[in-house]
Amino acid sequence: MSQSAFTRLELKIPPPVIVAFGGLLNWFVTRWANDLFSPPWLVIGALILVSGAFGVAGVLGCIRCKTTVHPWSPDETTVLVTQGVFRLSRNPMYLALLLLLLAYCLYQPTWVSPFILILVSWYLTRFQILPEERILSEKFGDQYQHYASSVRRWL
Repeated sequence: MSQSAFTRLELKIPPPVIVAFGGLLNWFVTRWANDLFSPPWLVIGALILVSGAFGVAGVLGCIRCKTTVHPWSPDETTVLVTQGVFRLSRNPMYLALLLLLLAYCLYQPTWVSPFILILVSWYLTRFQILPEERILSEKFGDQYQHYASSVRRWL
């Protein structure tokens, strides 16, 4: 795939759709594969709670700062949000989605589940997060560079 083909995919598919596709792919594989182990319910419950906390806190942080939460329009960002959950992760809402997918993959684990998680995290990083970071860097300059150097991309 050429670089221009990659560029055309940037910021096109909303992250929840990508994560839902990963979940559907995992569900599809379970039709032909046996579960690897019994679901670890305590871990699944904890992942769902942490996912909800990161997701809600991320959305509320953006709303509180009066900036966009829409992943397909990072150029509309008016404020660099660095407080609250954004002190732990530069991408708390994407992290929340990935944790939710992890919980589902633990609920129906197959030999393909780890590959689905890797593929979804790669796709989100390559086609959503990196383009957003490029835009935020252009928009906020040194302020964003300092933030990016002090807070991890995922966790």
